[in-house]
Amino acid sequence: MSRSPSLVTVGPQRVPLRCLVCRGELFTQREIKLNTSGMEFMDLGWANRSGTGLICEGCGFVHTFVGSEFELWDPREDSSR
Repeated sequence: MSRSPSLVTVGPQRVPLRCLVCRGELFTQREIKLNTSGMEFMDLGWANRSGTGLICEGCGFVHTFVGSEFELWDPREDSSR
């Protein structure tokens, strides 16, 4: 889990991610469950698949990724931007 806000690039072309709501560029990362109503109904929510949530530091919107290629990097370490 990413504890400090990071810049994110997505896909093989390393496209910079910007928040869909506020256009922010800093995100923290955490694992999220992709719950389905059927599994929750049977009390098996723990068995659902997981994804990665990138949480915007500006507004808190959660961007969900499953099987996508993305990279988090510290903005203080990369001056190419």
